[in-house]
Amino acid sequence: MNSTESLPPACAKLLHEKVRRKLTFAQISAELSRDEVWTAALFYGRASPTHKDIRQLASLLSLSAETLEEDFHMAGPPVREICDTPTNPVVAPFCDAIKLYERAIRSILVEKMGDGAVSGPHMKVRVEKIENRQSEVRLVLESKYVPYQSW
Repeated sequence: MNSTESLPPACAKLLHEKVRRKLTFAQISAELSRDEVWTAALFYGRASPTHKDIRQLASLLSLSAETLEEDFHMAGPPVREICDTPTNPVVAPFCDAIKLYERAIRSILVEKMGDGAVSGPHMKVRVEKIENRQSEVRLVLESKYVPYQSW
């Protein structure tokens, strides 16, 4: 879903200027000193910017920091949907994270790989304990990315 109609005005402005200036989420996140997925999530109304984030975005995209701040304030807290089905306390947080960041992940994949889809039959999944960190895990999803064809 690429439509900005369902997004708060601040997010629509950010996406418009991102495209107009031919910037990637990687470039913008580097300017903000933020993670690329978090930055994309912000652009889709799924994260809350700090005052510093707003000033940096306004400067980078030549927008009014005051107007951008007001737009984010008027939009209220970010929409953070969760999955309906998983009840398993181990699986549910992963499902919630995918649901929360789905538009951000999709946008970044398209930026990096072109328009396509991740191949489920080729999916490899690894669960890793992060060494030297108490109680931390990493879930790695690895698959082929298949471009959509034109005919």
